[in-house]
Amino acid sequence: MRIDWSTFAKTPDLGILVDLDGTLIPFAPTPDEATIDDEALALLRELHETSRVVVVTGRPHAMITDLTARAPELTYFAEHGAWRWDAGAWVEVLARTPELDELEGAMRAIAGGTPGAIVERKQCSVDLHYRVVPSPVRETLLHAIDLAIDEWLETHPDFERMPGAEMIEVRHRLDHKGTAVAWVRRTTPDVRVIAIGDDYSDEDMFKSLRADDVGVIVGAERPTAASVWLAGPSEVRALLGYIARARRGRLDEGDRPPETTSSRAPTIGPRDRLLVVSNRLPVSSGGRTREVGGLVSAIAPALARHGGLWLGWSGQEREPGLIVRPDPDDPSRAQFDYPPGWRRTYYGGFCNRGLWPLLHGFQWRARFVDDEWQAYRDANAAYARLVHEVASPSSTVWVHDYQLLLAARELRRRGHDGPIGLFLHVPFPPRDDFETCPWAGELIDGMLAYDVIGFQTARWRDNFASGVADLRGTRLGVFPVGIDPSTFEDAAGDGDVDDVARLRASLRDRKLVLGVDRLDYSKGIPERLEAFARMLEINPGWRGRASFVQVSVPSRSDVPEYAELRQRVENVVGRINGEYGEADWVPVRYLYRSYEHRTLAQLYRIADVAMVTPLRDGMNLVAKEFVASQDDANPGVLLLSKFAGASEEMRDALLTNPYHRDGMAADLARALEMPLEERRSRHRRLRAIVHRTTASAWAEQFIGALVEDSAAPATAVSAAVK
Repeated sequence: MRIDWSTFAKTPDLGILVDLDGTLIPFAPTPDEATIDDEALALLRELHETSRVVVVTGRPHAMITDLTARAPELTYFAEHGAWRWDAGAWVEVLARTPELDELEGAMRAIAGGTPGAIVERKQCSVDLHYRVVPSPVRETLLHAIDLAIDEWLETHPDFERMPGAEMIEVRHRLDHKGTAVAWVRRTTPDVRVIAIGDDYSDEDMFKSLRADDVGVIVGAERPTAASVWLAGPSEVRALLGYIARARRGRLDEGDRPPETTSSRAPTIGPRDRLLVVSNRLPVSSGGRTREVGGLVSAIAPALARHGGLWLGWSGQEREPGLIVRPDPDDPSRAQFDYPPGWRRTYYGGFCNRGLWPLLHGFQWRARFVDDEWQAYRDANAAYARLVHEVASPSSTVWVHDYQLLLAARELRRRGHDGPIGLFLHVPFPPRDDFETCPWAGELIDGMLAYDVIGFQTARWRDNFASGVADLRGTRLGVFPVGIDPSTFEDAAGDGDVDDVARLRASLRDRKLVLGVDRLDYSKGIPERLEAFARMLEINPGWRGRASFVQVSVPSRSDVPEYAELRQRVENVVGRINGEYGEADWVPVRYLYRSYEHRTLAQLYRIADVAMVTPLRDGMNLVAKEFVASQDDANPGVLLLSKFAGASEEMRDALLTNPYHRDGMAADLARALEMPLEERRSRHRRLRAIVHRTTASAWAEQFIGALVEDSAAPATAVSAAVK
């Protein structure tokens, strides 16, 4: 993008928003050492005489009191947007967030022994600065910090992680620099804005700009929502000086602005390609390597092979929202923000409190609210519009899961004639249950706009087909999701991480029963614990000889049902330990936290029994991860719910009914007592399945079925099925 700076500078109402560190002034080893010089401040004051000048910084407001004293006439936003200096006084825009105190303590405990690591607490955020942390210990520090942040964010959905220039920040979602742009527009309606910044937090300014505004990214070139690039603070000052002279009519004949080049933003305009669409993209890593989940490991190779693009929500709510931009970490992904309110009404409302319980067979838990249904319809229409912007009408579009059941209908209305497929990762209930939703008919109608609908199991497929009189050409297929087993095999065979080594030592010669789940009422965690207690009751010989470890990954703690579930689980654990525990034996260890991939693989490896006993689950990849992590010579036993999608493939697991406490207790005792030869025999067959239906094979199978218009999937249901 080329800017005519002379014309731009003469805009009648001009707003200039500029960051400090790395933009107007060079970085320093610590924030305290970065000071703004008189020359730069004089330049801002000169611009203020003809423009609206706003300094937008991530610094605490206490760290820029020197600036407000030297140039009180300027406007300042501190801590990204939590504080605003205006008309000679500080205004608290966002109240302090005490929830961050817990995370601050955890981060200080991790960083305390690392030289150069600085934890900084602000009004609505907490930061880790690692600019001067030595390289040998940096990755270890960041890995531990990432895990602590991941775990904390699971239970605090109003907060988000923000990578920066050699720093990590966790902040309230309303605490961002885009609020400065919105404030300038409210106070000067016809303003044209130039926003200048250097790091990820400045992207919030760039994303809030209009088409005729200008965003300037400073320093290292990277994917950005800004339109042009400047090399560094010296060039920023030169540009601001040029604008100041132009606005006063003082440009000499040879006066030229510094050279700016178009920013390095990948082109994501419409073209023929494979487009993968999911409600949300994987969490951004800020340019650092992070472990990825099964869906990422399956989708990424498919995108590379087919030259595709993955489109999804960024995880943020911003005004105006719904503007597609490149993912800053991966050019094969494109993202957009929700407009304010969608997280509550669309995602947290109809998706998670309506469709999620309904599809898992808990229709009595489902909540159907008219406003949330309308938000769902609006969101599906918006996703379709964004797909239309980045794909040609003939592109192959692969949509994922229950959040987007209406997206194909909306795409067809926009003239899309390429193949569109939907894969449901969740179960699909029987017709009578599904029809408890007031809008079941419209949802089915929307789903039949897809060319192919993929299900995890034949049971979920047949449930859908039994409720549809005419499939209208839609083909139904069974495509069980898999994992990349090699990653678990390799991690399980590594030397024990500290947590696993300590657990192994504490077990001594006791058997280990393991449960690993996201904390969700569909996972059957209380029922599993009750079955373990019942097993101890009717098999007293196992008291003191078997220990249960339940790992519950935090989830949706802001939803009342999930907070109640956590309390129920903790009460059951306390009762079991109080009733059966001894001075040297705690029957149940309950771990409410997340673990990294390597630790999980090693926990699977040392477990004698894995209880994977959801009340209902689309697939449940924990079952496959456990099998992949086993020692072939001495494998553990997979005790698997017959209501998990995985049970359809994994018939050699020990299948159980999680609704039958006594039966599950008896099955657990059988698993603990299973002879080695039977364990090996079952494991060989289970391992073959896990290696056959891998994540990458699943992705290629679905894409193949979708693009082969003339051939239905092998497991397709006839269109005559009612």
